[in-house]
Amino acid sequence: MDPLSALSAAALTQGVRFLYQRAGEFLSAWRARRRDRGARAPRALDPPEGVSVAGPRPVADPPDEEAIEVLEQLRQLVEPIQSGEIDAVLPAARAAIEQLRDVVEAALQGPVRLAGEPPRPLTISGIGVVTERVAGRVAGLRADLAKLPAGSRLSDVQVRTGDVERGGDVTGVDLT
Repeated sequence: MDPLSALSAAALTQGVRFLYQRAGEFLSAWRARRRDRGARAPRALDPPEGVSVAGPRPVADPPDEEAIEVLEQLRQLVEPIQSGEIDAVLPAARAAIEQLRDVVEAALQGPVRLAGEPPRPLTISGIGVVTERVAGRVAGLRADLAKLPAGSRLSDVQVRTGDVERGGDVTGVDLT
């Protein structure tokens, strides 16, 4: 299902403008940091009313050159949408917006939710915790099950440890 299909045109327009702006911020800062390691890292800009970003921790440097190219291509793809030349409610426009959101969320290290959008299910996977010695509490994943969006999925959580001291506790997954 298209997560953006239930949103109003106004919410989509506002969301795409924010995503477009964020993509530009990342591209500008990342390029500057490639030229000068002392240049400022991308900032976590305040989202407009109706758009929320949970716990942004902007990635200071791109993982590789391909990430810059993908973000640049997606930004160019949504440019006519954010400028109003292409209607944001068209299925192809929504697909482009969703792809840009995926990349911006990865760069922000936090989810972006648009006005009127229900919480999206989380996919939690590939967690690995390795310890030599445990004296307190260690968990591969600890989450409040009641706060996870419906349809969320959890897989591949691994915890490896050496010695567990008296009073120590090691848990793979703790869904409270």
